[in-house]
Amino acid sequence: MKIETNPRDDHQIQIVAEFDSEVLEKFKGQAARKISQGAKIPGFRPGKAPVDVIRRMYGEEAIEQEAVELMLDAVYPDVIKEADVKPFGPGSLEKIISINPPKLSFVIPLQPTVELGDYKTLRREYTPEPVSDDQVDQMIRNLRASYSTTEPVERAVALGDLVQTRLSGVLTHPAEGENAEAFKETPAQLIIGKNDLETEPWPYEGFSDELVGLSAGDEKKIIHTFGEDYIDPDLRGKEVEFSVTIQKVKELHLSELNDDFARTMGDFNTMEELRAGIRKQIEDNVRKEYDDEYVTAVVDEIVKTSTIKYPPQALEEEVHHLLEHLEDDLKQRHMDLATYLKTLNKEKEAFIEEEVKPAAIQRLERSLVLEEIAKAEKVTVDEKELQQEVSMMLAQFQSSPSFRKIKGRDAMQNLVSNVTYDTAARLLNKKTFEQIKAIATGKSEEKVVEETTPTSVESSSEEEPKKEE
Repeated sequence: MKIETNPRDDHQIQIVAEFDSEVLEKFKGQAARKISQGAKIPGFRPGKAPVDVIRRMYGEEAIEQEAVELMLDAVYPDVIKEADVKPFGPGSLEKIISINPPKLSFVIPLQPTVELGDYKTLRREYTPEPVSDDQVDQMIRNLRASYSTTEPVERAVALGDLVQTRLSGVLTHPAEGENAEAFKETPAQLIIGKNDLETEPWPYEGFSDELVGLSAGDEKKIIHTFGEDYIDPDLRGKEVEFSVTIQKVKELHLSELNDDFARTMGDFNTMEELRAGIRKQIEDNVRKEYDDEYVTAVVDEIVKTSTIKYPPQALEEEVHHLLEHLEDDLKQRHMDLATYLKTLNKEKEAFIEEEVKPAAIQRLERSLVLEEIAKAEKVTVDEKELQQEVSMMLAQFQSSPSFRKIKGRDAMQNLVSNVTYDTAARLLNKKTFEQIKAIATGKSEEKVVEETTPTSVESSSEEEPKKEE
């Protein structure tokens, strides 16, 4: 076998392989039998007609073509090995250059490659926002609201009540061609008067006070002019007439914010402990979100300074995955892709080219860079930690209804394998993120200095050799 390789600009390689004529001859007999199996030849059972009969009926060219197809499967692994390439996926037969001798041209997609830029010197300011008392207070208000109770009452609306309404609003003086509907008719649940449970009264501060004294079934018109600082710029300075119908009136009973309330929230004995626990939870959530955004920004900087090569098939796979995720998300909203594209007024091809493909390129290049950094930094997953995480994931999965649908040993082994693979990938990503953060904040460099700096005892022993007595 003679091999000629020609690299292409799209990170694929053309391999021209030439074989001895005898190689094709070995497959001609198999080709003839295969042709005869699908043919009705008088006097012969399927697959039993001699090669000469097949040749007379179908011709030498048909046998050669079939022989080449059979030969491809047999020689392809040898071609890859001889060319010494690392394919990303299955290659394709570009063309048959000649039959005698057999000379074939293949196109093989290559494994992606990444040449990292000087990422170790990259620094980025790390300044997560501190958690404020207001954030803690709001979480406590949310908890208090969640554990509140209501009692339907047959009386007029009073301060502190929870009232169910239907509400709509129209502009009193719409401009020419302007849609007069400012607030589409919708059910709205309101707490009457100022309270600790709402941070931004809706639709404006003081609106609920207008409902005091009304009873279930009553209707009221309310006119309000929005200020120039209103959150919705389309309503700034506009006068709106609201139509409100009272549907239900409920008396709201809120728990006292004391140590008893704290004890109902979990392993807390006092309100101080509850506030500390809530602050820690918010800090953890805020820090995780900030860290994700921080490391992603660092990775994007590394992508810009790196040389990344991948075949078109790799990008096609990423596009396919993104479309699958999108379709799954749309199913949750009882919508299909075709309907979604109609809402965007876009054809599928344009949507893929303009929106999906750029996102796929970004995801692919980020993942390739992360993988290369993990290799360069020798990031590994601790076996014990992996086993603990897998055990925890499987224990959680056992309580789900879908777990009971798994039948048979093979299905269970597949589940364990998939969970193990996904968990290992997640842990490796997490550790790689931690290492990138350490590098970008300078912590990694500080650690190296600490590890290489001799201790004071070692330094003094080197400077002052022990005197002999």
